[in-house]
Amino acid sequence: MRWDQAVMRMPILAVTVALLSACASVRYDTPEAQQQIRQDLKLTEILDSSRMNWCVHPYGSAPGCKPEKGVGILTPDGLVMAYVVDDHYVAARTLKSGDVLCSTVPGGGAADGIFFTFTHDEAYMLGPLEADRDEINTRFKARLFNYLHSNGQRSFTGQDINFQRPTGEKVKQTTVLRTGLATSVITEEVDVLEIHSPCSISN
Repeated sequence: MRWDQAVMRMPILAVTVALLSACASVRYDTPEAQQQIRQDLKLTEILDSSRMNWCVHPYGSAPGCKPEKGVGILTPDGLVMAYVVDDHYVAARTLKSGDVLCSTVPGGGAADGIFFTFTHDEAYMLGPLEADRDEINTRFKARLFNYLHSNGQRSFTGQDINFQRPTGEKVKQTTVLRTGLATSVITEEVDVLEIHSPCSISN
């Protein structure tokens, strides 16, 4: 499944889909690239790596994001999300299994879609991509899923888990409808939504 299709299948979040061509030239899978990753990020062991897009949502923030683009490097100590800057790998964030409380992974860890993990303070949208095309890297995703859930964290695999909720505020939303030569304008109040953690949902 293509990245843009995977994102648009997630009705829970209105994720802003950005062009991926800027990352198409990022290499991570050659012996030379692996050696440079170890050197630049001071890593002693790499379990796996993949081109990756990600978003970070602090709880209480509005849904939607412009994905950050780079490389995901899975190590025994965590998932390192890194940028490529002037031909060098620069660490942006590290997500450890011990930080993860739960996740939403529609279809399970081996499915070809993005997934979300939840820590004490933030939600992460993770989208590992194939090296040569904008499709989910299911091999890396499955290995990453196993690592992030290695402490027995709960994972929601259905589409019905919602991690957006109304804040109590409303905003006016205007919709323009065109039917033939006629145009009508509809203005209504809609809920302002925020991201929250679903980890406390009972079975």
